Amino acid sequence: MFVGSLCDIERYRGLFKSLDVLIDWLADHDPQDLELGSHQILGDKVYANVMEATTRAPEDAHFETHRRYMDLQIDLAGREAFRVTAGETSPVTPYDEKDDFELVDSDYGIDGNLADGAFALFLAGEPHMPTLVFGEDGPSPVRKVCFKLIVDELFA
Repeated sequence: MFVGSLCDIERYRGLFKSLDVLIDWLADHDPQDLELGSHQILGDKVYANVMEATTRAPEDAHFETHRRYMDLQIDLAGREAFRVTAGETSPVTPYDEKDDFELVDSDYGIDGNLADGAFALFLAGEPHMPTLVFGEDGPSPVRKVCFKLIVDELFA
């Protein structure tokens, strides 16, 4: 996982091919202009999913993992916390090949947040729990974008 400020994302250039595509796109586009739904940036290699959700308590959520894609997430309105785990996990749902999605649980977590222009890049295979209640805010609406970035091994 990488956490940083979106205004400094250029410093991550060269880490992943799909991230470089996104960095180039962000130089010319404002994510705030994206409407709800899915938006192709480079076909199925790099795309954006814009969504609205209500933050939730960690006890009401599970960690999610992906095998083919990394997630770069930013909040467009509202704010959220997230959790990642490097600990042991137990499956909640089987891996869905079509949607590249699996839910798992873990007793261990490291917390972070997407407030104040932050982004989080969750690597493929890294269990993460997004859209959590921020601090003492309680459940709150959040508008966010999740950029899906294909892993280098599949970038052709």
